Amino acid sequence: MDNEYIFAHLTLVVLIAAFSGALLARLKQPVMVGYILAGVACGPSVFGLISSQEQIQFYSELGILLLLFVIGMELNIRSFLRMWKIPTLFTVIQVVLNSAIAVLVSRFLELPVYVSLLTAFIISLSSTAAIVKVLEYIGELKTDIGHISIGILVAQDIAIVPMMLLIKKCGSFDSSVLIDLSIAISLVVLLIRYLGKKEKIILSTKHFLPNPDLTPVVTLAFCFASAAIVVLFGLSEAYGAFLAGLFIGNTQERQNVLNSIKPIQNVLLMSFFISVGLMFDLKFLLQHWFVIFISLAGITLWKIFFNTLVLKCFSIELAKAASIGIILAQLGEFSLVLAAVAMQSQIIGVFGQKLIISITALSLTMSPLFVVLSNRTRELAFIGDNSLSSILKVLSSRKFSKNVSSLSMEYKRSQSN
Repeated sequence: MDNEYIFAHLTLVVLIAAFSGALLARLKQPVMVGYILAGVACGPSVFGLISSQEQIQFYSELGILLLLFVIGMELNIRSFLRMWKIPTLFTVIQVVLNSAIAVLVSRFLELPVYVSLLTAFIISLSSTAAIVKVLEYIGELKTDIGHISIGILVAQDIAIVPMMLLIKKCGSFDSSVLIDLSIAISLVVLLIRYLGKKEKIILSTKHFLPNPDLTPVVTLAFCFASAAIVVLFGLSEAYGAFLAGLFIGNTQERQNVLNSIKPIQNVLLMSFFISVGLMFDLKFLLQHWFVIFISLAGITLWKIFFNTLVLKCFSIELAKAASIGIILAQLGEFSLVLAAVAMQSQIIGVFGQKLIISITALSLTMSPLFVVLSNRTRELAFIGDNSLSSILKVLSSRKFSKNVSSLSMEYKRSQSN
């Protein structure tokens, strides 16, 4: 009877997710927003179809692990290495300056240093899953804007390793922390150097995969095995899954594996975004709405300003820098990972974790807004208008934005002729 009860609930969760995703797609919005809303509806705050915190935590960790595996598979190391300087320098500047500001604020407000560092790390990260979908939606995935954005996301994904280790140790910075950091960074550097060779790695899959139907099963087995192995080195399961995806995604069998795992990939992404919604506490939002929305607004505006300013320092046109800055303004899925690690290390309590989850979930659901704003500044880049006044106008005035869009269309037509 219990199994039937669980199966009925799981069926309802999938049906609600399918309906929400289809509805958002019909409205020409990212389907991930529909999945998050489905998770909220199925969570303890609304219908309570999945109310156990252990269940929610399991779905969350599984969703993040599988999500990072898929992200790793889709990243092209060779493309990253061709333009690694800007993304790497951008990420280093972002993390270092945000951390420095956080430490200064923590001293002024007399807050624990590690809480401030946690905040800085979370602010420094963006959502790979959401941003890739946004870039794909606005047709910028294979343009300069897309390449720079993806490069920065790759660099941020790599930066999560020392972040997690520092938060996990919670102030006990001794020789073991340095050893773990060295192992983690060495693994990434060696793997990137190995995968960055001109020739792609050849996997003789025909010898141990006589049936192509086994490809997705063996691929997922490799993912979980990698996740289990890196745990032995004190690293995260999600990081191991990311390394596994990175390896497979840069082999000669990449396209075959991607084609075979594509249907599973969509389910995995759905699982992750539903888990975000499941962790979202509606009652907590209603009780602390002012703190949540002020924090979200402050973080978003700061990220847009900071991202645009730093990118402009790399001689990127202001309108294009603003477009990338807006795209990267969303908080990332790694925020949830860092929140979970901080909770285990007793850096934050239940309130802190729920606050991070609420802000992250709301940030991810704001994808349609980021799409609109990024599109507006992108149109300015097309017509070569990089003045700050025009950028502010196009973001705040719908009428001005329509005029810019018309000019941009005329420019595209003239270029095509």
